Amino acid sequence: MDEADGFGPIVAVDWLRERLGSGGLVLIDARPQRAYVQGHIPGSLNSDIYALKLADSRPSTRDAWVERSLAELRRLGVRTGDRVVFYEDISGTTAARGVWMMDALGIGNAAILDGGWFAWRGSHGEVSTEPVTPGEPGDVAAAPDPSVSATADEILAALQDDPPSIRVLDTRAEEEWHGGTIPSAIHLEWSEALNPDGTFLPLDELRRRFRWEGLDLEDGRPVVTFCGSGYRAAHSYVALKALGVPTTNYAPSWNEWARRGDLPIVQPAGR
Repeated sequence: MDEADGFGPIVAVDWLRERLGSGGLVLIDARPQRAYVQGHIPGSLNSDIYALKLADSRPSTRDAWVERSLAELRRLGVRTGDRVVFYEDISGTTAARGVWMMDALGIGNAAILDGGWFAWRGSHGEVSTEPVTPGEPGDVAAAPDPSVSATADEILAALQDDPPSIRVLDTRAEEEWHGGTIPSAIHLEWSEALNPDGTFLPLDELRRRFRWEGLDLEDGRPVVTFCGSGYRAAHSYVALKALGVPTTNYAPSWNEWARRGDLPIVQPAGR
């Protein structure tokens, strides 16, 4: 990913405004369709990223997910080398999931719009109510990257190393965390990475926030994020990626882990 002009996993409204309508840039509105038709950033295409869930870690499930996700990107006209920017109301979990999806497919070149629709409107950005219809199907191809997409069995094996060869980050709400978690997990709810206005914290503050919760960002071990279904976890994935920390998203997350009888669950100590 070329970051020379400010393009990284998180891009600012000003960055987008300067390049809106330029070739090689695909803008995807990940909000519900009813919100999209009421007003969206000009040129943006609407996509239901939330429908592209990954239910479990089985190879057949993962292969089917790759095909469904790739089909959606091609429908949207994404071509090899395009930059893709996802947005929703704020710097939210569904747009972040789009960024992770692109990385997991081995395509990359994706970013989340910092502050999303609210930030765009707050900066007096232009608004369109004309739906955009995808043109010619894209030609983008997948080469799945296993380094950013964890499976349950991989996590279990890594936890059995001494010490564990991964660090696990539980991004769910406090009450979910206290109901049971993956062994060794550190807890930091995904929304702790945001300012009150829905933009990401500055990178220095993000780094301090993760460290405050006991997550060593320099020990060389990758961080595995999880939540209920991999969307909140994708948000923390994006935040950690912006910090340059090797991170992978366990996309099936707790929906799979808690359902399987062969996977360990621990009750965290009270705070």
